[in-house]
Amino acid sequence: MKVLSWLSWVERLLEVRRIRREYELLMQACVRCDTDYINKMPEHLKSCSDEQLAEIKASWKPYESVYPNNPLLQVILSRLSGRFDPLYIPFGLQFHILSRFWNHSSFSVFRSKNYSRILFPFVKSPENVVTCSYGIYRDAEGNVLTLREAVLKIYMVLKNEKELIIKPALDSGDGEGIVFLTDKDTTQRIAEVVRQKTPDFVCQKILKNHPGFCTGENACNTLRVVTLVDGSEVLWVGAMWRMAAGKRVDNFNAGGIACAVDLNGICGDFAISGNGSRLEEHPNGFKFKGHKLFKADEIIATAIKCHKRIMQQKYISWDFTVDEAGDIVFIEMNSPGSSEGMQGCGMNSYINRDIAKKIFDEYIYFAKATMKWNYREYSDHVYLMKYYGYAKKVVIPEFFMGKRVTLIAGSAFDNSRVTEVVKPQDIPFAVEFSKRRKEISVRDAESGRR
Repeated sequence: MKVLSWLSWVERLLEVRRIRREYELLMQACVRCDTDYINKMPEHLKSCSDEQLAEIKASWKPYESVYPNNPLLQVILSRLSGRFDPLYIPFGLQFHILSRFWNHSSFSVFRSKNYSRILFPFVKSPENVVTCSYGIYRDAEGNVLTLREAVLKIYMVLKNEKELIIKPALDSGDGEGIVFLTDKDTTQRIAEVVRQKTPDFVCQKILKNHPGFCTGENACNTLRVVTLVDGSEVLWVGAMWRMAAGKRVDNFNAGGIACAVDLNGICGDFAISGNGSRLEEHPNGFKFKGHKLFKADEIIATAIKCHKRIMQQKYISWDFTVDEAGDIVFIEMNSPGSSEGMQGCGMNSYINRDIAKKIFDEYIYFAKATMKWNYREYSDHVYLMKYYGYAKKVVIPEFFMGKRVTLIAGSAFDNSRVTEVVKPQDIPFAVEFSKRRKEISVRDAESGRR
């Protein structure tokens, strides 16, 4: 029995160290993400008044024990956008922590460009030539093709179209993985590209913008619309017109530029680039200020309509365009999508302080552990998740690791020796014990003995 207890103690010690290391690695990833953005920004964006700096620090102070915000990020975004906001969202926090808010496992299927027509049949999609999903090639009608047939299909269509685009079906952020095929390409070259993009890609006809949606570049500009689920509502976070600037893609971090667009489709006074430049006009002389972007208001309404079909995914960035025929075309959706452009244009990723705080208080936490407990640490409270001690009677404290205990997991005492739990009256279990409810006596601590 002593040997078993010793081995159990060692195993628990290793588990506590593993959880601590996971926390440290997550923090490093968050800090690295924020630092990379800050370091690539020009120095003139990194200064602000003492009053603004104090307000930024005060806004993030409630969360300092669970997220090390760098105020330089809010300073840079405020200077770049011309709109001071102490609660611009750090990118490390957005991608690595707040994924608990917006992420849902079903989105891994929904976001595939191969299935957008099924999910959103009421909006036009780019015309497919060949698709590949999980290594299965299909033509535009859904017929299964061999690799050779897929290559020949692309080759024959190129003879008429002169150019096609092939890109990942799941991820093509910042223009990565996009290849343009031309009628000069041989079947051997096409086969090389197809093999490289397998098991998931789409090969599509090139989209050309309506005159009211382009700036004169040989590229397809898009409108990025961001929506967020708050309770039973889909809210509009913001929109930005993404424009190519000398390249074939309009992606913000691939040389493109972006300007804010309001609910009425009116463009803002300036555009920004991924390297921190602020432009009063497009490099080719096109003026943004006051420009009415063709069908932008309809696109925003369409994005909200689309989001209402998959509200389990709480945060989505939608990309649409308007083609030569004047039709709105759905390009892709990302969750959450890059927030540098939106916030650099002056739009907070979570709309306002009230919504942000509500989300922060529920979803910013870290898994931590002591020798007796696994727990979640939030900004001002603790959830007790799992008991690993050897006691038969456990007294739940009001405060744990310096923070108030507000909840106990329903499975906290599974696989333990516990037969009795004494807890403060106002600390509930998340659910009934999943396995041992009938075996454990639970009573509230007597008044004055907590």
